[in-house]
Amino acid sequence: KIFRRLQDPRITPETDSTNQPGSTAGALLAAFRAGAYPVQPSWIQYGPWGCADETGFGVGSMFNVNGAFPFGISVDPRTGKRYMNELADRRTRTEAMFKVIHEKGEDDKNFPINFCDSRALPHMLPAHYEKAIAAGICKKFDTLDALAAEYKIPIDELKKTVARYNEFVKKGVDEDFGKPVVATTTKGIDISVPPFYAERGTPKVHHTMGGLNINTKAQVMNSQTAMPIPNLYAAGEITGGVHGASRLGSVAITDCLTFGMIAAETIG
Repeated sequence: KIFRRLQDPRITPETDSTNQPGSTAGALLAAFRAGAYPVQPSWIQYGPWGCADETGFGVGSMFNVNGAFPFGISVDPRTGKRYMNELADRRTRTEAMFKVIHEKGEDDKNFPINFCDSRALPHMLPAHYEKAIAAGICKKFDTLDALAAEYKIPIDELKKTVARYNEFVKKGVDEDFGKPVVATTTKGIDISVPPFYAERGTPKVHHTMGGLNINTKAQVMNSQTAMPIPNLYAAGEITGGVHGASRLGSVAITDCLTFGMIAAETIG
């Protein structure tokens, strides 16, 4: 936690992470002591689909990823209005969510509300919502009025927001934030058929694009000689410079496998 805050002071000790407890900077620091180059270690990515009412990756994230974001919306509970493209890249969504969360300061967090209607559920695996509902972090509401009352959202503004979004779905164009609401993405699903399902959302530390400088043979480069450090190879999240400032979803394992195979071939 000390290392990550040195890289990005916005990450407080209380900032949650989706990763297991052993994911620390220990191996990275050991490589630096061996002479490795650091490449953008401050490029730390958040997963914008976290749930504010549980720790870690949890069971609520999949509801947001597969339900609320593609088939529903995210609103600022203080205003009842949307504030982002729910399917934008991770960095864009994270920055938008943090503006909502911290608009009144660190001591008065304002977690956005992500929600969808009943027609989104058949497009998800049951595990993507049943576990979250059972845990009490994804809540079911028979009306928008009940949803608004639970999260203290101005009901008139919320209904206006939902009605406007529904019109965008009919048109196939999101005129406010550019979310791809074409039929191939939203399946024509708007927010009109109860019950409604909602969670409090928050970004969580998820991945680091920065790390060790490697060459095309997965060899770790020496910061003093600009030559490979003998017998030291790296692959995956510990490396830097592979993904740029915002990694695309689903390619982290591919990164590990690809450079792991390259390292093995280099070793012979």
